[in-house]
Amino acid sequence: MTGAALLAHGTATGPPAWLIAAALPLAGGALYLAGVVALARRGAGWPPGRLRAALAAAGCAAVALAPPVTARADTFPGHVAQHLLLTMLVPLLLALSAPVTLALRTLPRRPRRVLLGALRSRPARVLTAPAVVVVLELGSLAAVYLTPLYGLLHASAALHLLVHGHMVLTGCLVSWLLVGADPMPRRPGTPVRLVVLVVLAAGHAVLAKTLFATTPAALGAAGEVRRGAQLLYYGGDVIELLLAVAVMAEWWRRTGRRLRAEQRRELASPASDRSV
Repeated sequence: MTGAALLAHGTATGPPAWLIAAALPLAGGALYLAGVVALARRGAGWPPGRLRAALAAAGCAAVALAPPVTARADTFPGHVAQHLLLTMLVPLLLALSAPVTLALRTLPRRPRRVLLGALRSRPARVLTAPAVVVVLELGSLAAVYLTPLYGLLHASAALHLLVHGHMVLTGCLVSWLLVGADPMPRRPGTPVRLVVLVVLAAGHAVLAKTLFATTPAALGAAGEVRRGAQLLYYGGDVIELLLAVAVMAEWWRRTGRRLRAEQRRELASPASDRSV
């Protein structure tokens, strides 16, 4: 039985592994909702859009970890569908939900200090550097699809979990860097983030076209590899477009706040002159 099948069916003595895995994001969504409720009890609001993004992230992750997606994870198109959901769409939705900001507003003092220390630490600064994020993202994809690693992870449940966990975390780093809803050690400007997005989109496109043209036998039958490569290409384009919209929306909000502040200063200036 392959690693993906072991994850899908579990053991005869316990619940299916997919059921346990799918319950984890739902538990995370419930924890997020508890934080929003805690804020409401203090009389503090939380943007409804962020809550909707968090619940959508939990729902998408649960779908990606439950049948019928896991039942098809042994095929390359099924693997790509799960990859797009778990490592691209879910991280984008999580970044839009600003979970770090929510945690900083709801955690007790000591855990909040620990979280702030982690955000300001040297490892956090290194991991969120744009060049490091690009290398981690594209290097992970190349390692999985252009080396024998893909076959190995489908032969071992432990390696399957390890590699997918790494790719999910890398996807979260990408979205955290690009979207800008949460605090981070060093927030690059919009031009840098757009360059990162273009480089990542180009890398994804090159990988998908390479897989379509070469159809590596380790990934499956040629027809399945081509279908998976097409899904990787077009599905990745859609999510990258959503990332671009999120980047520009954040720039627009920030620019709008600055313009409104300048207008208020200009309106206040004549009044202050007349009072002199």
